[in-house]
Amino acid sequence: MAIIRQTLGTVAVLLMLGVVALWAFETPGRLLLSHRDSLPGPLVRLVEAVSRGGETRVGATPAQDSDALSRMLVVTDPAVADRTRDRLRVIGTGQALSSVAIQPDASGLVQDIRLRSGDTVEAGQILAVLQDDAERVEVDRRRIALEAAQDQVRRFRTLLDSSSITSVQFDEVRRAADAAMLDLRAAEIALSDRQIRAPISGRVGIVTIEPGSYVSNTTLIATVDDRSRIRMRIEIPEAYVSQLAIGHPVSAVPTTRDGQRYSGEITALDNRLDETSRTLRAEATIDNQADGLRPGMSFAVDIGFEGQDYISVDALAIQWERAGAYVWTVTDGRAAKVPVEIIERNVDRVLVAAEGLAPGQPVVTEGVQQLRDGVPVRVEDPDALPDVPQTPEAGPTVDREAPSGSGRAALAGPDRPRLAHAAGAEAAR
Repeated sequence: MAIIRQTLGTVAVLLMLGVVALWAFETPGRLLLSHRDSLPGPLVRLVEAVSRGGETRVGATPAQDSDALSRMLVVTDPAVADRTRDRLRVIGTGQALSSVAIQPDASGLVQDIRLRSGDTVEAGQILAVLQDDAERVEVDRRRIALEAAQDQVRRFRTLLDSSSITSVQFDEVRRAADAAMLDLRAAEIALSDRQIRAPISGRVGIVTIEPGSYVSNTTLIATVDDRSRIRMRIEIPEAYVSQLAIGHPVSAVPTTRDGQRYSGEITALDNRLDETSRTLRAEATIDNQADGLRPGMSFAVDIGFEGQDYISVDALAIQWERAGAYVWTVTDGRAAKVPVEIIERNVDRVLVAAEGLAPGQPVVTEGVQQLRDGVPVRVEDPDALPDVPQTPEAGPTVDREAPSGSGRAALAGPDRPRLAHAAGAEAAR
């Protein structure tokens, strides 16, 4: 008997708790009334009498009220035509447009230095001079020898005209004069080698010599960089090679604190891929007229490509099942499941490929927990829903990357209170 009394007492307590739940909350009553056709009549009347979800709307017929209660309340967001962000980001190292290491053509002591570290120079400008006394003397000697040879040529021409000498004798004198001219040119070249000149226009680096220093043809005097433009050597993956060509626009951001973006283009492509890394060497060039960049800096190079057209949906609309991802849409007031293939994820939207999804079609973002294929639904405007205060810990939690077979994404936070409030407001109307 004691067991029977305890059992009856437990049943009574559970019934009381059920009645209290029906009276205090709308959801249990609405859930039971949505399946009224499969419930006994007395139980339906009891739920309608006790539950807040069973209150009828003023001016509505019983058939209208029953249809409204049987529809799931959802919030939708339209699908939007969107394009993939097909971009490639690689790291490149900056180089000067032209860079030359200056070394003297001759050996000797430095007599004069005509530049300082960091100076801007022009092509052909004299940067330093070596001691050249012996070379100047040699030039003067060769010039005197050339003048003597030319005088002899003039005398022998007169003798040739009077037939006093043969043409053979005249040719020998003329060849001697030509040799003297070549000797003078060689002496002038040797003298010119004592002057160190800038091979290109640009900016000089740190000068490593001083007056009186001994230099040879292996001594580094300085480097001259033409950094009016910066070249960046980058490696392009094999998958993007077919979309790349000379003149393709790029943008580069130096890895510095300013984060300024520079525009440029592809200026060179290698003729073959590297068999080990399966990448193509390329060269991108950006303008540096403001001289804010330096060779050797690292850059994050962005290369944009023409994207593909897809449909984007709100990230909350993506659900998962064993077969893969899907979304719920609303067609003629009923829910419809549409399988989708995820193409790309952005901050708040997801690009998908789906045969049964078109731009502008409503996609369910809230209230997806109880949806089934073909279930009647009613759409609530999300802007008309009141804001529900929430703590930082009570934010919406959406499992956007649920593994296969994990079922529907768990929707928590403010979504359920908003939908419950909207359902209560709709029932009150």
